[in-house]
Amino acid sequence: MQGELETRRRPGGVRAGWVLLALVGSLGASTARAEAAESSVTLEASGGHGYALWSLLGDVGVGEATFLTLGYSGVRPESGTAATHQLSVGVDHLAGAHWLLSGAVSLGLAKASDTELIQERPRLDVPGLTARTGYGSQAVQLGAAWDSAGFGTWEYGLDAGVGVSRNPLRRQLLTVSGGAATQRYTQEDILWMARPTLGARLLWKGRWELGLRGAFAFYSEDPLTAGQFTDAETEQLEARLEGLAAARGALTVLRRRQLRDLGAAVARRLGEVNATTGFPSAPVRWDVKPSLSWRLSPALRGQLSYAFTRYVPGEGVAHVVATRWTVRPGDAVRLWASVALQRDVPEGLPAQDSALLTLGGEYTF
Repeated sequence: MQGELETRRRPGGVRAGWVLLALVGSLGASTARAEAAESSVTLEASGGHGYALWSLLGDVGVGEATFLTLGYSGVRPESGTAATHQLSVGVDHLAGAHWLLSGAVSLGLAKASDTELIQERPRLDVPGLTARTGYGSQAVQLGAAWDSAGFGTWEYGLDAGVGVSRNPLRRQLLTVSGGAATQRYTQEDILWMARPTLGARLLWKGRWELGLRGAFAFYSEDPLTAGQFTDAETEQLEARLEGLAAARGALTVLRRRQLRDLGAAVARRLGEVNATTGFPSAPVRWDVKPSLSWRLSPALRGQLSYAFTRYVPGEGVAHVVATRWTVRPGDAVRLWASVALQRDVPEGLPAQDSALLTLGGEYTF
């Protein structure tokens, strides 16, 4: 698909902002990259009600057909929680005119978020109680993509990949007295996840592109219980909290925050959170995303997409409708903006609507 030059380095919008962990959706301008090993810098930021994402990516040509990718990403799933920071390094290699091989490793820095269960009352000499939940990660991503790389009326590309991540999930209970926190309990679980992906794209006359991507996640244990307080721990917490209603309310807030934090953290490990895929509110079981892109002119490109996400059993589904527009004011500069409307439909609960806005840019030199 040599007619679609701009998508070769950043295919389908998935790679923009966190390319090193996303599977490359197409080979793009493999011939152009082989002729000149260009380098680029990409900056992207997304935000919605209470959550935010940001990333910085450097793509450095180290040969005619090999590129080294260095990146940083941050995500805050909701206000009041600590941000997740991730560092990654990846390699893309063009193997001939049709194949692109990619690999990446990433390290998610340890983070911790505090949820107050009991407020400290110094006058009554009653200490406070805080639940602290923490996450970290180590991940590996491998992928291969094949592109017809021609100038015909119809061209196409296929890709496949797999990502494996190790996610330490920590939980602690702290008593707070005089503003000082003392650890009373700590426990850590390890959640492994493997996520194979498949993708395909069909290009017509170099102007219209139809894409389809899907993925399925396998977990080493139930992500709804991994890292969560056990029934026995919950009973002990309820005994310490004032009143059953207050206890259940505080623990419900804690559980919702943990699931949203985990869902975003695990997804972000594999580079699948942006304005066209939405923001997961729970761990994902599988998802599928069709998209339609068209090039109105050499300097303007648009995309419409729909993403369906099935969360793990008991957590419902999500629908995301998004549009993305890319402009090229010069040969070395690309700018884009994306808007997504998301509806989460939890099981047994009212649907929740949200929106996500993304702005980004890339400079090639």
